[in-house]
Amino acid sequence: MNNFIKSFSPLLKRLKLKKYFLEIVLLTISIIITVTALTIYIKNGRENTDQTIILNDQPEKVLSEKILVDVSGAVKKPNIYQVDFGARIKEVIDMAGGLSGDADVLFFNRNFNLARVVSDQEKIYVPSISEINNGIFIQNQLLIDYKTPINNQSLNTDNQSPSTNNQSLININDATVEELDQLPGVGQVTANKIINSRPYTTLEELLIKKIVNKGVFEKIKSLITL
Repeated sequence: MNNFIKSFSPLLKRLKLKKYFLEIVLLTISIIITVTALTIYIKNGRENTDQTIILNDQPEKVLSEKILVDVSGAVKKPNIYQVDFGARIKEVIDMAGGLSGDADVLFFNRNFNLARVVSDQEKIYVPSISEINNGIFIQNQLLIDYKTPINNQSLNTDNQSPSTNNQSLININDATVEELDQLPGVGQVTANKIINSRPYTTLEELLIKKIVNKGVFEKIKSLITL
C-alpha cells in the first residue's frame, strides 16, 4: 500500500503546483516589483545625500579660499602675501611688518581704511614722507593741509581757475570709498551707497535716490562734481 502511494506522489505534487501556479506567478511578480522599487528608492536617497553634502561644502570652500595681495612702499617687509578671503587691510599691513620709519603716517591714516576688505590681486602701496613732499602722491585738497599754516592759504576761491576748482572736487561717478568718506556727513556706509547707485547724471540724484538727506547734500554739493 505504501509503495502504491509513493508511486503516485510525484503526480500529486504536480497537481498541487498546477493548482497554485497563478498564486506563485503573482507572488513572484510582486517580489520583483518590491525589490525594484526599493532599489530605486535607495539610489535616489543616496543622490540627494550627495547633493546635500556638496551644497554644504560650498560655504566652507569660500571661507577657506586664499587670495594674493601685493604690499609695497614704506612697509617693513614688502612682498606678495597670501591671506584668507575676507581679510582686512590691517591684517595685510601687519603681515608686512607694519609701516616703516619713513612712511607718511598721516597720509596713510587719512587715505587707507584699515577695516576695508581686500580683494584678490590687489596692490597696496604706502607712500613715504619724501614721496608726499615731492608731489609723487598728492592728497585730496579737501583734506586739511597739515604742512601749510592756515593763515598762508587763500580762502578766496574766486580767483582760482575753473580747472583748479574742478581738480579739487570729488567726482561721485568715479571716486573711491576713501575719497567719498572725506566729504562732511558722509561715512563708509553712505560712500558705499553712492558707489552702488552709480551712474549719476545730476548731483540732485543723490537726493532723488535717497542716498543722502537734504542737510548732508547742502554741505557737499559745492565739493562734488560729475
